[in-house]
Parts: sequence; structure tokens; C-alpha cells
Amino acid sequence: MPPDDTPAARSIFDGAAREYDAARPSYPAALFDQLEAVAGSLAGRLVLDWGAGTGISGRQIAERGARVVLLDIGEQMLRFAQTRDPRSPCVLADGNQMPLRAECTDLTTFAQSWHWFAKPAAQAEVARVLRPGGYWAAWWSRAKADGQEWFDRYEDVITAACPRYTWRYLGDELLAPDWADSAVVAAGRLEPVAPTVVPWTRHVTAEQWITDERSKAYIIDLAPEARESVLRQVADIIANQFPDGQMAVPFITTLLMARKSG
Repeated sequence: MPPDDTPAARSIFDGAAREYDAARPSYPAALFDQLEAVAGSLAGRLVLDWGAGTGISGRQIAERGARVVLLDIGEQMLRFAQTRDPRSPCVLADGNQMPLRAECTDLTTFAQSWHWFAKPAAQAEVARVLRPGGYWAAWWSRAKADGQEWFDRYEDVITAACPRYTWRYLGDELLAPDWADSAVVAAGRLEPVAPTVVPWTRHVTAEQWITDERSKAYIIDLAPEARESVLRQVADIIANQFPDGQMAVPFITTLLMARKSG
């Protein structure tokens, strides 16, 4: 049975887990092609997917033959992940202090989640659990429709209402948070790889877009009345631009990687 709606207090996303599972987009195949071009084939590799949420990235990694363990602090999020794919183990745990032995994994992945972890604690934990030659990988997807009138209006509404919303001010290459000032890198334990930006187009219905918005931290933060007001404004903007309810929006996914020495 699907999870109930009872939120666990550990994760801000648990209360919106159903919306997250229903409408968050998957990641472009070219992202995983690039990851494999750097780290090698995923087939047969052990991957720890941290901040796994409802298992979106984990399922895509598993489809390439990897053995995936999903880890998150959100109980409701992991319940959805387990329902979607019961083959991948789910662990309710804090990535800043991983309940795992040293040098146990080939790859640690953080899909849309690395900015939630405490540095340098999480960096040190990644370095500890990776096998020599293993990789840390983190990526973020975001709409990149700057200059389109509807999208500028949409960002005006979100920026005005949501202090947590910062995507508008980032460049094409998401260079932070990264490993630049990490004591782990300074000690020579992890070697950064140049960032990669993967452009793609997201095809989504207007209804799915609004459902996806409900799963965003900057929307969840709002008081209920303010949240509904923002979403009504966004829905009106989308309806004017896409009267048939079918959206095609330019996106980019930025991939950061680092390799454990040895």
C-alpha cells in the first residue's frame, strides 16, 4: 500500500512526499552517460544514493545495472521509494554521519540534495565510505528559460514570495556548493572533476508543474494562505502562456564529481 500522509518531523519534504513522488521530473539520460564516461559503467557497482527522496534518481541508476541503496532522513519519502522499487534497500539515516563501514562503496550520488548536507562533515563521510578510485557525484536540475516573458514573470512571483528561492541568481555552471574550500580536498583525499552542464527540455503538463511546485522547499515554507496565493498566480501565468496545458520548458542539469585518490 502507498504511504499515508502522516509527516515525519525529520524532513521538510515528508509532508509533501506524495506531490514529490507524483510530479518531480526524472533526469536526462545524457547525465548518466556523462557520469559513466568519467566513473565507468554503473553495471555491477554499489551506489549509495544519499538524499534519495522517493527514489527518482535511484531507479534510473538501477536501470543501468547498479546495486543501489537509498538513504534519506525522510521516512515518508523512503516509503514511496520502497513502494516504487522494493528491490533497492532503503535506509533511514543522516548523511552527515553515515551508518556504514569505511571503503564500502564505488559511488555516492546526491541528486538535487547535496546543498542540504553539512560541510565539511558530509565531505569527510563521503571520503570515508568511498573505496579508493571511487566517485562522489552531485547534480541539480533547474528550469533555464530566462528571457521568456512567462518565465521571467513566474520568477518575479516566486522571488518576491519565497526567500529560499535562489536559482534565479545562479549562472549556467553551478559552481557552488562544491569541493573548492574543503579540508578533504586539501588533504588530497578527493580530486574534483570539471563540472558538466547537460541541456534538455522538460515536457510537462500545467497540472504537473503546479504539483511539482508544491514539493519545493521554498513553497513548503510558506503559510498555507500565502502558498495558495503564489500557486494561483503561477497557474494563471502558465495558463496564459500554455492554453492547452502542455508545457515545453528548457532545463539544464549540472553535474559535479570528485574522485577518491588511490
